Amino acid sequence: MADLGLVVADLVVGLMLGCVFAVIAHGLNVIWGVTKVVNVAHGEFIMLGAYGAYYLNVYLGFNPVLSVPVDAAIGIGVGFLFYFGLLHRELRGKEAITRESEMVTLVATFGLSLVISNAALAIFKGDAVGIRWAPETLDLGPFDVALGGLYVAISSVAIIAISDLFLSRTYLGNAIRAYSQDIGAAQLMGINPARIAAIATAIGFALTMAGGALLTVWLPVGITPLIGATYAPISFVIVVLGGPGKMWGSLLGGLTLGILIDVLPAFGISASIAVAVAFLVLIPVLLFAREGILR
Repeated sequence: MADLGLVVADLVVGLMLGCVFAVIAHGLNVIWGVTKVVNVAHGEFIMLGAYGAYYLNVYLGFNPVLSVPVDAAIGIGVGFLFYFGLLHRELRGKEAITRESEMVTLVATFGLSLVISNAALAIFKGDAVGIRWAPETLDLGPFDVALGGLYVAISSVAIIAISDLFLSRTYLGNAIRAYSQDIGAAQLMGINPARIAAIATAIGFALTMAGGALLTVWLPVGITPLIGATYAPISFVIVVLGGPGKMWGSLLGGLTLGILIDVLPAFGISASIAVAVAFLVLIPVLLFAREGILR
């Protein structure tokens, strides 16, 4: 039987890790929910966000939390380039995203992921790097909580909350939501579809790269050009669990995976099997959703 103190400690770590999982999936959630584009290159931009935080730490001494606004600003620029370089030609003038458009953008983003991952291997090589940022710990009696992880968890929830407020309380946010629900009706209301899709994509990339910066707290020596292959599938599972376009769904999905991955080992289950179980949760969700049970 698992020790109660160990389970509670792992639960706290799982909650903090889940918050970070949520924010790295949040950018994918926004892009998928608004433009209906599944960005297969999502993991590569998480990786670029992590490297951005690493170099900001090396050259300017920034910790991962301070790197977030810089990474987000870079992500906005990258998002506009991504939209007008890959998506605009296919999405412009369409009042609904067709299956053909979905396949075209899927293949395009898959090709982009290969280009970025191979370029990253050539530039960064295969050596693992990391940010050794370890503030003091918080003593909670039977266990300690690393303040670095806590700061990152709080920052992750704050990012999701701010994005939700932006989308629900501002004119531009409401325009993005209208576009996601009905492009034709949004256009009749004077909304420029291309402008809104570009802005939503830029916001999604800003969130993705900010998440990559926060993720570095959990990768003190593990930033490599291949980390996207690990965290992209986690992001996709989180978005499906929470629902594309649902802002707080990202947090729900992230916490679910974080708790399963961190708590199951306390019961004698290996870490690899715990990850597999976390992914298996997706199967009943998809089956129930298909039958309309979760709608």
